[in-house]
Amino acid sequence: MGQGSFHSCVVPGLDVLIGDPSFLTPNRGTKKKADILYIPSFYIYRVLDFFNEQTSRGEACRELTAIFGTITEEMNRSGSDIYTFENGMTMKFRDFPENPFFRGIPHSSEEKYTSSKFHAIAIAKTLQRDLDKDSVAIMTGSDQLATLATFNRIDVARINPEVYTGRIQVSFPDDYASYWWTNRSIPKQIWDELFPNRSLVVNQYVELLFNPCGQIDSSYQNIGRFNGEAIVPLRFTKINHPAFSKFYPKTPGQAMLFDALLAPVDELPIVIASGTFGTGKTFCAVAAALAQVLDKQYDRIFVCPRDGALGREIGFLKGDKIEKILPQAAPILDNLESVVRLMNIGAKSYFIDECESKRGKRNSGTPDFASIKATVEEYRKRYFEFEPVIYMGGRSIENSFMIFDEFQDMERGQARALLSRIGNGSKIVILGDPSQTTNPHLNKTSNGLSYSASKLAGDPLVAVVSFNESSEIVRSDAAKHIAKKLSSHNFIHT
Repeated sequence: MGQGSFHSCVVPGLDVLIGDPSFLTPNRGTKKKADILYIPSFYIYRVLDFFNEQTSRGEACRELTAIFGTITEEMNRSGSDIYTFENGMTMKFRDFPENPFFRGIPHSSEEKYTSSKFHAIAIAKTLQRDLDKDSVAIMTGSDQLATLATFNRIDVARINPEVYTGRIQVSFPDDYASYWWTNRSIPKQIWDELFPNRSLVVNQYVELLFNPCGQIDSSYQNIGRFNGEAIVPLRFTKINHPAFSKFYPKTPGQAMLFDALLAPVDELPIVIASGTFGTGKTFCAVAAALAQVLDKQYDRIFVCPRDGALGREIGFLKGDKIEKILPQAAPILDNLESVVRLMNIGAKSYFIDECESKRGKRNSGTPDFASIKATVEEYRKRYFEFEPVIYMGGRSIENSFMIFDEFQDMERGQARALLSRIGNGSKIVILGDPSQTTNPHLNKTSNGLSYSASKLAGDPLVAVVSFNESSEIVRSDAAKHIAKKLSSHNFIHT
């Protein structure tokens, strides 16, 4: 059996439980991960080791301690060594096996630095001996444990191997093209008849392929968003402000992102954009934010960049709060400069004219570098507010277009805390690239960006937009080339 197959017996790695304690609290509607989970008893000791840490890991371990307590209390009350969840999946604690194969591996509960990975492997090997070998798997998101399992010939079931992308591409029968163009919708009933095994969730984007070549129309008129009852065309792919006449989506992903960014705040207050570098995520967010602030839809653009210490103190940096945070806000300011440059192409220079007129000067022709820099600085001061992660506790941000960049380095608890800062009349946009996670405690599926996308999938107030790895890079041909060559999926064969 390969990765992703269903296994009747699963030993989850400790990383799975710490990454998302709700794994052990499935409700009736949660899809079963296995028929039975075998939890190494040693995990309880390891969880207690981390209990007092003031980190996301410590928070998760405190939550797990309470869950383990509830489960063991129920087991003791019923006199059974098996616990049954609401969805029918069962769980059993297992001790390190008395097996000659594992002699020499430390496993006493008194040896507090024993690796939980060895306990998971030992129990899985014992289950393979006692049960059908192919029915047993280690479930993990850790490459270390996965490698150890593969070395020991234990199947690996990756936890959440696919993160919700928010988009789907389908080839429709040709005779439905006229239906789409005439009715400007595909009702859910028709979708269910054509694709009974591919369900949609609210606000999922759908690329409809009608023509024989299977290509998306360059005007993106055959991309729709599912509203719960039907797939309807995108409504907000063009910025209406006159200064943004040259702004338009260059890829299907950008068309979807503009639709989400420009949608009314009461319709879509939360936008999650995920994708590799150079796809224009931050550029689109800054452009949409600036246009809507100029149109008085929001009072300000509130930016919370990830600081170099992952949300910890920045007091050692020189200067006041703004001077300390601006280096981390460089990606936002770089994109603001790009936005201003595009807005100021040609003789009519909307922003430059406005700024220069206040100085008693008159601008004509294409603005020079100094004028662009002056414009960026003036609009930064006028419309932008920057706040470090460390100062976000307890805040409620109202009537703002909020941008949280580099969200792939946020931990689960940080993601929850930051998303909950949204106040009345605000839109929050989180951006990131799961493939560039630098936090050593996170991976492509457990980071705050992927966690938020998967947990909020199908929520009527949330739109998730993901970009294809290399086909949607717009930064430059060189960037597209680099992305293709340095992809983690490319290997040199000798």
